[in-house]
Amino acid sequence: MLGGRLAARTLLDYKHRDIAVIAGPAALADNVARIDGFMRELEAEGIDTRKVWMMESDFSPQGGWSAAKALIDSGTKCTALFCANDEMAVGALAYFQEAGISVPRDLSVIGYDDTPSAAFSAPRLTSVHMPWREMTLNGLNALLNRCYDLHRPVTRTFPVSVTLRASLAKGPSESAAGRTRSRKK
Repeated sequence: MLGGRLAARTLLDYKHRDIAVIAGPAALADNVARIDGFMRELEAEGIDTRKVWMMESDFSPQGGWSAAKALIDSGTKCTALFCANDEMAVGALAYFQEAGISVPRDLSVIGYDDTPSAAFSAPRLTSVHMPWREMTLNGLNALLNRCYDLHRPVTRTFPVSVTLRASLAKGPSESAAGRTRSRKK
């Protein structure tokens, strides 16, 4: 849940309020926690989450591609997109590039997991950092302790953060948004 909150807080701190979401499978508890934390943080800032465009996908690049296409085809106006994992975010980035949508100039994108591919996508992906290496080593230590009655140290809490990269830009300022609206009248 904390990672989802951090993702939302990052977008909000960058002045994004029109945000879309590509969620992972609703049957997976970790996805549910990510999305729940994300939505709670938006609600705490007064954003009506019932109006947030959201599509469930399958944690794959193809799923991210398809959901990004559905977002654009829907005509939904947004300045930022949260993807519940980096694989979907990389697929979304690929779709946006092919569709002529500039990330982050036209749309900021944030992923989740901070996988190695996030650092090498184009543009480099801002992502919620999960310390997978440390988590894996501690899981192995716990297993070895249990199987062989060892006493290796095991940590059960890990720091979660956001790795800022090129896929995130400041959203429109309220004064700029107001000027845009007044020109359309």
